[in-house]
Amino acid sequence: MNNQFTTKCGFISIIGRPNVGKSSLMNRMMGEKIAIVSPKPQTTRTRITGVLTKGDTQLIFVDTPGIHKPKTVLGTHMVRHASEAAEDSDTVMLVVEAGVQPRENEVQMVEAIKRRRQPAVLAINKIDTLEDKSVLIPQMAAFAELYDFAAIIPVSAVKGEGVEELLDQLSSMAEPGPFLFDPATLTDQPERQLAAEFIREQILLRMRQEIPHGVAVGIERFTELGGDEEEEESAPNGRLEIEAIIYCERENHKGMIIGKGGSMLKA
Repeated sequence: MNNQFTTKCGFISIIGRPNVGKSSLMNRMMGEKIAIVSPKPQTTRTRITGVLTKGDTQLIFVDTPGIHKPKTVLGTHMVRHASEAAEDSDTVMLVVEAGVQPRENEVQMVEAIKRRRQPAVLAINKIDTLEDKSVLIPQMAAFAELYDFAAIIPVSAVKGEGVEELLDQLSSMAEPGPFLFDPATLTDQPERQLAAEFIREQILLRMRQEIPHGVAVGIERFTELGGDEEEEESAPNGRLEIEAIIYCERENHKGMIIGKGGSMLKA
């Protein structure tokens, strides 16, 4: 039977330990900032979908929270989201840190992929941090012993090294089928959610370690201003007025987030 589709499509879940650069790598592949990033682990809390359409191929990336041993209800929720996303994907992209041998939870991730018999690609990120790239050879060999990855590709989300090769590999694994999103779509995240995440990103970047993970952001009003008219939600080229509430876990964090004379809030 001849294939009726002239297009290809694939869901790719991006999994890995916290702080290995999953969100940075997705942003680099997308060519747009879809997910927030920070040096702090567990920045991503929920699934974030990026849609990349190039020619006849649509790749749908699902960026997941870092898989770790949860110590809180939020941590358990994040790990469950990551696991469910991996189970539902056509391909799994495991992201690991360059120069580091397989760690216990990475071995467990690979075992889960093996049980599901899923096609998988290994992306070894942060190669730009290595002075001696020869350490990649034993690392690649160690992961190759764990599973028959379709490809093992060293990359740098920061500098873009290896990213085109990674995209070519993922595109080759996409299956014939219709596009699931309009080709102009970049993400399924509502603009309100993106605004809330960008505010939370600044809190992560500017606040002390113990505060950010006890913070959530809610958008109360999202208005596009144009001339004398105000219109709920945004127009393509309008000025936005956004009212947001920052929720903090502890009362003493409120003053820190506001800062002296409102300095931190303004920042």
